[in-house]
Amino acid sequence: MPLLLLALLFAVFATAEWDRLPLVARVYLGVATAFLIGALAHPGTTIVQAIAENHDGIAIVLAAARAAGFCAVMVSVATALRKLSAR
Repeated sequence: MPLLLLALLFAVFATAEWDRLPLVARVYLGVATAFLIGALAHPGTTIVQAIAENHDGIAIVLAAARAAGFCAVMVSVATALRKLSAR
C-alpha cells in the first residue's frame, strides 16, 4: 500500500478515535503526518520500500512511525474488545 494511502488511513483512524481515545488519536495523527512526509519525499513507494531502499533520515522516521502506528492500533483494538466484553 503506498505511503499516501497509509497517511489517509491513519488520518481516518485519528478522526474515529478522537473522542474515545484522544491520546491514541494524536499518535495516529503523528503517524499520518510522518507517512505523508514520506510520501512526499519518496512518491509511489510502500512503507517497506521506503525503509529498505532509502538510507536517509526519513526512513528512520518512517520506521518509528510504523512501530507507533502498530502499537496504537493494538491499543484501539484492545480497548474496543474490552468495551464489547463488558456488555
